[in-house]
Amino acid sequence: MAILSITYEFGSGAEEIGRAIEKKLGYEYVALGRIRKEASQAGKRWERFGEEYGDAKPNIWERYDWSFMGYMALAQSVILNHALKDNVVIMARGSGYLLGGIPHVLRVRIVSPLEKRIERVMTKENISWENASLLVKQADYEIVSTLRQLYGKKWDDPDSYEVRYDTSAQSNDQIIGAIRKLLAAKDNLKTQVAQDELEMRALAAKIKAVILTNPDFLIPTLEVEATQNGITLRGIARSIREHKTIDEEVNKTRGRTPVTCEIHYRGVKSIKHHRMV
Repeated sequence: MAILSITYEFGSGAEEIGRAIEKKLGYEYVALGRIRKEASQAGKRWERFGEEYGDAKPNIWERYDWSFMGYMALAQSVILNHALKDNVVIMARGSGYLLGGIPHVLRVRIVSPLEKRIERVMTKENISWENASLLVKQADYEIVSTLRQLYGKKWDDPDSYEVRYDTSAQSNDQIIGAIRKLLAAKDNLKTQVAQDELEMRALAAKIKAVILTNPDFLIPTLEVEATQNGITLRGIARSIREHKTIDEEVNKTRGRTPVTCEIHYRGVKSIKHHRMV
């Protein structure tokens, strides 16, 4: 069955649309609160970090702190694990990028003009126009900054969605009806090849989270890419010893999936790559 990824502007009414899809199609609803909760189950440390990073933009120091990058890697792993189950509505920033190119994923973006969003938040939260305006603008700023940090993209980048809906131009019922038709078409696009690719991305995210949440590793740059031939790991380690320890952790996680390791050391221009099979 198809997967629905919804990215949205705060106050656009996207939550109501996602909930309606959940009820009408029997989908599972996965929003940021649940993602934060599940990411925090990695330990007390991550529960605290989830509270710190869940709703706020990271400052300049946190962006390069292992705790911030580790927590975000955990959250990305949670999102991909939910996507593996199908029949799910994922309401999370960045999910459009994480799930791009998977045939049976419908990536939707829901927006609304700023004034309409302020009005909606004012009514929903029973607060003044001024407070609602501050809340919406702060949310926009935080989301923009986080997406730029994690993906190097703008929050409204067309690559992050396939179809865009404006709740000020169409009713919720019209949007829900259109989404249901698109999901029905996506159902037919699920193949074993597509599922295998999604599973490989989920494994890559898991490996990345294992490395970035280990306080013994200080990897200034790390890429974990899922490919047709397995997973490729790229980064910079502090020493051969750290490199070997990373290999050990990857071997515990990868199962039978081949992993090509392209770890370099600081001050060393090149090093022989190796493949774990």
